[in-house]
Amino acid sequence: MLRRLRWMAALLAALLALMCAPCAAAESPADYNKNVPQILTEANLYAECSVLVDADSGDVLFSKNAQKRMYPASTTKVMTLLLALESGVAMDTTIVIPKQASEIPADSSLIPVFPGDMMTFRDLLYGFMLTSGNDGANAIAVMVNGSVDGFVERMNKRARELGCEDTHFANAHGYHDENHYSTALDLARITCEAVKLEAFRKIVSTASYTMTIQRGRNTIENRVTNTNQLLKKESSYYYADAIGVKTGYHSMAGQCFVGAAERDGVRLVSVDLNSVGAAEKWVDTIRLFNYGFTRYTGYSMEEMFTFAGSRIATLKVSNAIESDVNGGMVFPRIAQISAPDYVRMVENDNASAMERAIDDFVSRCELTITSDMVAPISEGEILGRLRYVDQSGQVITAMVVADRTIPEQPPKVGLTDFFPFLRNFENPLVVLLAAVLILLLVLLLIAGAVRSTRKERRRKRIYEARRLEYMRRVSAQNRRKAKAKSRRQERYDDEDDD
Repeated sequence: MLRRLRWMAALLAALLALMCAPCAAAESPADYNKNVPQILTEANLYAECSVLVDADSGDVLFSKNAQKRMYPASTTKVMTLLLALESGVAMDTTIVIPKQASEIPADSSLIPVFPGDMMTFRDLLYGFMLTSGNDGANAIAVMVNGSVDGFVERMNKRARELGCEDTHFANAHGYHDENHYSTALDLARITCEAVKLEAFRKIVSTASYTMTIQRGRNTIENRVTNTNQLLKKESSYYYADAIGVKTGYHSMAGQCFVGAAERDGVRLVSVDLNSVGAAEKWVDTIRLFNYGFTRYTGYSMEEMFTFAGSRIATLKVSNAIESDVNGGMVFPRIAQISAPDYVRMVENDNASAMERAIDDFVSRCELTITSDMVAPISEGEILGRLRYVDQSGQVITAMVVADRTIPEQPPKVGLTDFFPFLRNFENPLVVLLAAVLILLLVLLLIAGAVRSTRKERRRKRIYEARRLEYMRRVSAQNRRKAKAKSRRQERYDDEDDD
């Protein structure tokens, strides 16, 4: 019985091992499939800590122990270069290497420069960044802040300003110190700020550079080379979209790399801390970049213009037919785009990212209306011009055209249709002259009416005087007749008495 139980247990263990074998295989960097870069797991990366961030928005696209405190080694120099460029010291300023440049551990990486050397600030920055020279880091610290300690204090203050809550710098170069630590996420935040500066991008993307050093009476030409394999076309790790940034290594930190890449307007920042080997940090970075770019969809100029909608152009057409469903409103589209291949990359399934992209697109557009905007308007009719400046400074132009046909309002029948001469009164001068003539005519009519009234009154007075005279005469005549009749009657009466 015991033997049978042991046999069953062994069989169950074997079955479990077979079931778990595929899962175990999936938990290995070797299982990564480069043909499907959109599938990336933490186990597909060699580094202990990694992060991938959209440099413009700060959105975290991929994270592996990104907030774990680690030793950053020479990736520290990203902050040193950022502060140097923010200091305002002119690139052509001639500087003298201070004595503090030599106050570094004996096994430090070097440019090399020595106290008393003279060069331009530009040459110092290129030499320090490409060779990862600790001597150059101390020289920059003194140049910018007057002392190394003061500069380190400034590094920590700037880190806090950028939201780096798990970072503390103890020196300007990254040589190991128990109190010198950061995280993948914090280093990404610092780098996102740094890559905004054109001078920073130019320095960290340079494959090689020749420094000119005045050392006593001697002029020394020192050619320095970038150790970033992603920038070297002859390297098997060459990445065409890479734009820097900085390697780092010491025994306590392991292999480290902070990278940046840009494609179609998308700028990514990656961080790889404590990778298992020198080559593996390049592999991790490429996998992160390839994954990151699959997280975006490209939208054409026409699509972005449509998304922006009324925020760029909502136009009103006058004299539109009353039955027009939109009341004469036109929501135009664009055509004849000067850069038809332009695309704006936006992170997938991210509403806030799309909103930010539309806001940015609108802010870069300038619309000029050239049409009088009077119906009839035909679909495709040119209404104006659009000028757009993309993120790289490229100017793109397009024609703004009507999205539909808008008929005109039919003319209304009026007096002018029956009396065409009245159309002349649309002329302001003709209207003025007509008003003057009408006024004169009215004055003449009034004067004529006054004269007629006076004449009528005079006629009535004459008539009344004649009537009264006539009545007086008739009355006098009647009185005479009455008297004559009275005398005759008296005579008749007298005769009768006789």
